[in-house]
Amino acid sequence: MLKYLLIALWMPVAALAQNIDYGSVKLLRGWQMEDGSYQMALEFSLNDGWKTYWRTPGPAGLPPIFRWEGSDNIGEVRFDWPTPKIMDQSGMITLGYSDYFVLPIRVMPAEAGPVRIAMTLNFGVCSDICVPAQVAFLARLNGSADDGVERIEAALLKSPQTRETSGLESIGCTVVPSSGNGYEITANLGFAEAIDTPMTVIEYGTEEIWIDFTESETDGGAISARAPMKYYGSGEMDMDMSALTVSVFGADRAVEIQGCPG
Repeated sequence: MLKYLLIALWMPVAALAQNIDYGSVKLLRGWQMEDGSYQMALEFSLNDGWKTYWRTPGPAGLPPIFRWEGSDNIGEVRFDWPTPKIMDQSGMITLGYSDYFVLPIRVMPAEAGPVRIAMTLNFGVCSDICVPAQVAFLARLNGSADDGVERIEAALLKSPQTRETSGLESIGCTVVPSSGNGYEITANLGFAEAIDTPMTVIEYGTEEIWIDFTESETDGGAISARAPMKYYGSGEMDMDMSALTVSVFGADRAVEIQGCPG
């Protein structure tokens, strides 16, 4: 709930960062895929000492928010987030990026044909202070030209390993009530090879369920990660375990797994 309160506080004053030289964000129009979708990206070039946040940055960060109002012929949108860095922000752990990175975005048209992009991104940037920032882009994607292909392809290679490529041998999640109206969620994972100094993040697909950062225990390739969880919806919680995303960030590699059976 804290992160949603922070979002509500900084979004109305997003223009504050316009006069702060944190760097730049550029739209790479990419290319059209064989299935008719469009592979585009955002290219972030941050000045020395500045950083921004991953999609779930932790309790001290501001998560990025994308808005697509005014776009035309947009169906599904998929983000291929590059592996973030584990950073210390005033004694609190956050996940994010510094210097330079590219965020690939795959856009599937609602119907066959060109797509008109009207995208606004609200995000946080930090140096000695943390401030809100906002960028907006208008573009027409019609497959007539390629833009930033090599940079986007290089970014896609930096994406975390998947269930199929990570050597994952087992995964399961349990949810139990805790004190008050809270819950505790535990993810148990088994890998063929151990991940060095892993940090595990569990995410859910809706704002009604908030999951804190985990505490993890390891034994070879086995990881057990526990986190407090809160439900802010109405009525009884009906959790879809297939909507969970479990990510493991280690010193040697990163893994992202969709779905965690109970």
